[in-house]
Amino acid sequence: MALHLVRAILPWRRLVIWGSEIGTQSLATVTSFSGDGRLLATTSPNGDLKLWTVDSPRRPQLLTRLRDRYRVVAAAWHPVTTGILATLSTNGRVTVWELDGDRPPTALLSLRSPTSGPAPLTWLPDGRYLASAPADGVVSVWNVETSVRHAQILGRPSACLALHAAPDDILHGAYQDGTLRRTSPLLQPGRPGSQQFKPITAAAWSPTGQTLAVAHHGGFFEVHNEDLYVRWTGQVPTPAPLILAWHNDTAVVVAERTGRTLSAFDTTGTLLWERALTPVPAAMSVAGDLLAVGCFNFAPIVVDLNTGSLLSGG
Repeated sequence: MALHLVRAILPWRRLVIWGSEIGTQSLATVTSFSGDGRLLATTSPNGDLKLWTVDSPRRPQLLTRLRDRYRVVAAAWHPVTTGILATLSTNGRVTVWELDGDRPPTALLSLRSPTSGPAPLTWLPDGRYLASAPADGVVSVWNVETSVRHAQILGRPSACLALHAAPDDILHGAYQDGTLRRTSPLLQPGRPGSQQFKPITAAAWSPTGQTLAVAHHGGFFEVHNEDLYVRWTGQVPTPAPLILAWHNDTAVVVAERTGRTLSAFDTTGTLLWERALTPVPAAMSVAGDLLAVGCFNFAPIVVDLNTGSLLSGG
């Protein structure tokens, strides 16, 4: 099986991947844009994964469905090869799929996490390793060519809300208890590093990993620089957890569920645009200048990040 995967993953071009954020409603939706903005994965209410083509952002077309016995709770597109998607199901199974046109997806590789339940899933930059961080505080990294699993305990049990793989293969995790944990289980399996915030409800790193946005209860959110000093703070009063995503390293998008709004801010905290939505936003993913918003039982919404204009849905 590993040899099959190696043959399938041929160099194509680098994609900048945005995995879905894991939050309090993570069992309901997953939204994951491929880096070129042409493919989109979203979950439907029954837990199946819908795969869309977004060659025309104004008309996303349903390509196929990926049916799994267990609900899919995370999905991440391969950072080098188009059409390769990794998924995580509630039973802890990690599957790598190959998409070929409108034919049913082909499972190339099946891996097993020792922990079931939702967790963020991400590829390391060269596309040879997959990483996941479940709520038990252990980070697992699999070599997809050999299926060998590396693991490291990063701290006490807590839900990981965002997992970012830096170009040097350092993994950065933001956890619900407010800890930021980092490790390189492949290169330097020594003592992991950590820092502490107050508890958070959402987190998102900018594409370069140099800027971090976190949200707290009550709609408060902060943007931190590379040294994790607070650059600015904001608030969208709401009882529901916020959803965060980045447009390049220059703007953060905040989705508010109760008021059904999207708001984009630059790195000084200036409001760039605001957009009302009809359905309740549940997850977000970015590719280039496109934002995909996943909603409950709706087709995905596509937004132009430069202007906030709705391109489809909404």
